[in-house]
Amino acid sequence: MIVELRDSLEFLFPDSVVGKNPCTSITLDVARAGTAAVHVLVNELKEGAAVRISLHDARGVVVRSAQWFRLVDVPVEGNTGPVGFAEKEGEHNELVIRRAPFRVCDVMKPVSGSVRADAPILAFRMHLPVPANARPDERTYTVRIKRGREEQQLALTVKVHKPVIPDVGRDSWPYTNWFSYDHMATRHGLKPWSDGHWRMIRKYADLMARGRQNMFRVTWQEMFDASSGRPVLNHERLKRIVNTFTKAGLHYIEGGHVAGRTGGKWKAPTFDVTLSRGLRATSIEGNAFLSRALRQLREEIDRNGWRDRWIQHVADEPAGDNITDYRILAGMVRKYLPGIPLLDATMSTDLIGSVDIWCPQCQEYQHNREKFESQRSLGDKVWFYVCCFPGGPWLNRFLDEELLRPLLLGWGAVLYDLDGFLHYGLNQYASDEHPFEKTLVRADEDNWLPPGDGHVIYPGPKEPWSGLRFEAQREGIEDLELLRQLAERDPKRTGAIVRRVIRAFNQYTKDVRVLRRARRDLLLAL
Repeated sequence: MIVELRDSLEFLFPDSVVGKNPCTSITLDVARAGTAAVHVLVNELKEGAAVRISLHDARGVVVRSAQWFRLVDVPVEGNTGPVGFAEKEGEHNELVIRRAPFRVCDVMKPVSGSVRADAPILAFRMHLPVPANARPDERTYTVRIKRGREEQQLALTVKVHKPVIPDVGRDSWPYTNWFSYDHMATRHGLKPWSDGHWRMIRKYADLMARGRQNMFRVTWQEMFDASSGRPVLNHERLKRIVNTFTKAGLHYIEGGHVAGRTGGKWKAPTFDVTLSRGLRATSIEGNAFLSRALRQLREEIDRNGWRDRWIQHVADEPAGDNITDYRILAGMVRKYLPGIPLLDATMSTDLIGSVDIWCPQCQEYQHNREKFESQRSLGDKVWFYVCCFPGGPWLNRFLDEELLRPLLLGWGAVLYDLDGFLHYGLNQYASDEHPFEKTLVRADEDNWLPPGDGHVIYPGPKEPWSGLRFEAQREGIEDLELLRQLAERDPKRTGAIVRRVIRAFNQYTKDVRVLRRARRDLLLAL
């Protein structure tokens, strides 16, 4: 058995090998309320061998607060395209970590006690949470890996710095991943809206809050029953959803889209009501439907004191021929939900006056920065998002890209002083997708989604399991919160630290050591 430490921001693979000069010691800089993390790679195991791994303090006592995960690999059947979606015939994206097909360790399976080796190589991840009230100092630990009577030891030093990462909630940076309530039930063998499903929703909410998410979406399918042809708000379910996520620490509520493209066709010039297929949203009948639904929703928002928490979506990604219909529809929503800010994935500046929170893809913001900033100067906010686009050199969260990319989304937000981040895929698995065994799925007749696009966590047997990309983005948003603290005191120094790491959404370091040094200097500057 041979072992070594690896940086937690580097992907491992089923064929990862310990180097000729194994890394046997590592030093981590961490803020209070942060998490020290490291990977442990174990080679030359026999199938069935029992491996036990643990963390010990300077006195040799087991550190009970250390959390251990086995890193589980998932398949990458195709590579991300040079522009977006997955590669098509004739396309070749050179900016990926490996050429598909391959497998990469992204799943974090919680473990305790011993682990049975099912291959010659095992990979682990360790989390050591640092309390907000911890004393700033330097701490030494030993990682012990045992196989039978054989034992290997690795040295870990954690430098706890004085700065404190703020709690997730109302005042933290706005960040949302959309998710599927149905998958929170069915992917765990639970009946939707059963007691077990509600307990599972809370487990997901806890994981989301830990990942720095402070917003949660409630779609119209969860809020309303339209089986009679008229929308009826499910007051009890909506309140229970809000209470569940609120108790977990999430603050802002996203009302789901009131409408979608007619016939589900991208180039459709009009939108249909979400709960009534074929009912044009801006028709007389559509207006009546939306009036009944949104008036009920407004009364519920006011009754429960949610007005300062609620953000409303109208229709996703308006563009091209449907912009005129969207502008009318947005006016209708404003009429029935006065004072509620409207947020949508928006890349066309032809929507001036229709939204309060712009949310372009990162490359679209960068290409049209002046136009989006002109709207911010008038009082609007500007978020950004990524999804199946962009590919190539741009920041995103795909399985065939460096783990630094999801982390640097937070640093990019500081670079451009953006107001929030949105992604559609927390656990948005396709119907024929099993995330442990299939990650390449169709988007439409002509396109495949890039690997891992629709999810950054995984459905464990009894709870959701985190993923390395989710954790990397969490770290980046923790950095963002610290960078914001420094910017209040010394914006020039903050800018200098940020530009060492990233200069644009497609110009950034791929060297983890550069990020580590910049983070250390950030902590010292604070």
